[in-house]
Amino acid sequence: MQTLKYLIANSIYPLAAFAVSLILTRLCITVLPHLGYMDIPKGRHIHKKPVPRAGGVGFILAFWFSILLYAGKLCGGDFSKLADQNVGQFLIALAGASFILFFTGLYDDRFDMPSVIKLMLHIAAGATLYFLGGGIRTIFDYTLPPYLALIVTVCWTIGIVNAFNLIDGLDGLAAGLASISSICIAAWIILSGGNLPMVILLFTFCGACLGFLVFNFSPARIFMGDTGSMFLGLFFAMTSMDQCSRPAVTVAALLVPLVAIGVPIFDVILAIWRRSVRRFGVHMLKENLDNAEVVTELENGIDSTGRIELKSAINNESGVMDADQDHLHHRLLRESNNKTSRAVLLMYAISVVFSLGAIALTFIGKSMPALAFLLVIVGVFFTLRLANIELLASMSVLAQGVRFPRKSFILTAIHPLLDFIMVSASFFLIYALLQKPIRSTYNFYMFLILVVPYFLVLILSGVYRTYWLRAGIERYYYLMKLLVLAACVSFILLNICTMKGWVLTGISKRMTVIIFLLQTSFSFAAIITERFLLHFFESFAIRSYYLKNSPEASQHNTVIYGGGLGCRMYINNLYSSRHLSCPFHILGIVDEDPSLQKLNVYGFRVLGTSKDLEKLYKKKPFDTIVLTTVNISGEFIDRIRMFAQAHNVRLTMFLSQEYPADLEFFKMLQEKAINPAEEKVPDDQDDPGLGL
Repeated sequence: MQTLKYLIANSIYPLAAFAVSLILTRLCITVLPHLGYMDIPKGRHIHKKPVPRAGGVGFILAFWFSILLYAGKLCGGDFSKLADQNVGQFLIALAGASFILFFTGLYDDRFDMPSVIKLMLHIAAGATLYFLGGGIRTIFDYTLPPYLALIVTVCWTIGIVNAFNLIDGLDGLAAGLASISSICIAAWIILSGGNLPMVILLFTFCGACLGFLVFNFSPARIFMGDTGSMFLGLFFAMTSMDQCSRPAVTVAALLVPLVAIGVPIFDVILAIWRRSVRRFGVHMLKENLDNAEVVTELENGIDSTGRIELKSAINNESGVMDADQDHLHHRLLRESNNKTSRAVLLMYAISVVFSLGAIALTFIGKSMPALAFLLVIVGVFFTLRLANIELLASMSVLAQGVRFPRKSFILTAIHPLLDFIMVSASFFLIYALLQKPIRSTYNFYMFLILVVPYFLVLILSGVYRTYWLRAGIERYYYLMKLLVLAACVSFILLNICTMKGWVLTGISKRMTVIIFLLQTSFSFAAIITERFLLHFFESFAIRSYYLKNSPEASQHNTVIYGGGLGCRMYINNLYSSRHLSCPFHILGIVDEDPSLQKLNVYGFRVLGTSKDLEKLYKKKPFDTIVLTTVNISGEFIDRIRMFAQAHNVRLTMFLSQEYPADLEFFKMLQEKAINPAEEKVPDDQDDPGLGL
């Protein structure tokens, strides 16, 4: 009740910020064009007409006007006492850094400042913020050395400022996301019984953003420019760092602010990932220009969206910092048929879902861990869905990289390092999950006991001489035996050191066993999963993401005839890195065996028999039938041939049995072979027939 009364009593400040922002933004629409602040459409710009920019001036001034009134109330009109308040320290640091970025943005919006100079000013803003009392100084009660705290503060400031700069690509997007994020963080502070003046500050910031959003939502009458987007980024960089540096900070205290601004952070991470992979793809294309198949697969994989011509990029390589049109808002804009308002509302919805999920996790994590785990899994799958272009590009490069000995050797050679990193990550994750009294009993010996045995056993066993992309079941069985051996060694060492009092002093045997089991489970899962993912990426995921991102018109809808071993071999051949750009989209399987009807075979449903081809075609037209068995009676093959001729469907056969190595027969097969990477049907396949 006291909280509600306090919020109502101070609601005048957010309302004042909204009203003043509304007035000043309207004034900016009139004044800024006369000062030369106009955004002329060109290049990547989506808008068609010139629009005033640097409108961030309006909501920045509105925010400071309202918040200074509130600060005056807090310190009783004596601003010399402002630093004694927690929110006062926050405002002093924010004011110093925003002063630098405000004039940086004004100059950049008018004259386009060189990126190097802009970066130097961002560094100066981060350093100013730190020296005025802001920044990250402690993490989980650990006080960072001053030099490290300064570096972390500056890097985090630069990252978040640029994240909001990148997300400001659609009408109303940045201001709307900032409003949602500020409300989310404020709600979490209220629910967790936190600092109420900080809540008023966040609501005031939200009010200023909403006042600007009235004129910035699609169709926008004014843009905030770098002046506004850099201030948004600076505000949330400070807010998140303020939560991190509080005493006895928990994982929840870190989770909510980070997820609340998760959309811009996620977008900038995807941008760096995407551009780095594409740049590497250009280098690979350079090395293999004489290999037409590699060129085709790289173009279809890395450039499946059709917006970057890799061949033309060879002499004009794009860097990691160069702009593109694959940001989240660009993708949603394309999926919404270039309707800006719909794309922006979808981005709002994503931000709300992430924010509510983070708040829910903080409150149900201890009471309902199963539900919390389920929320995390859903979040991971949703995140992977948003990163489909980056995943396809990465897997394309991986698929091509492992086909060359030098890169294959590198992939094999780094496995020991990968295993060591993952087992170490498991150790530190468990450490973070434990309560503070138990963490205090950890020391360097615990790391040696729980991590090093895995590394030594695997190194000495010779298992790393395995090429894991071509590993058989027996190698996985051998790996499991080695992991069990390493776990036994670790358990023996843990018991000896515990009895000697070197580690886990004062901790019960039950808790010691729990720590060991957690470490063992996480280590086993990490090492096995990493190797499984290699196979998953190479076989299934690459092709699935390729089909998902390729135009539907370029895909060949295909039906497989025969659900036996030949079908399995054909699917394995199709879902391999060699056939990344194969445009065949499998609709299902046709088989005469009545016991297979309506069942799922090798990942595809058995749709019927050859008698059902006509009905299947009417339901979903297809242009290819692939025979994967030679055990076909004359009646069935004649029926299939007649259907193919009547509907101009291409009929081919995949051979999976042994035949005599007759030279003429071999030449004929080579001449008739169909290259799945080619979308055009060979001349001798225009007439539907059995492609032998």
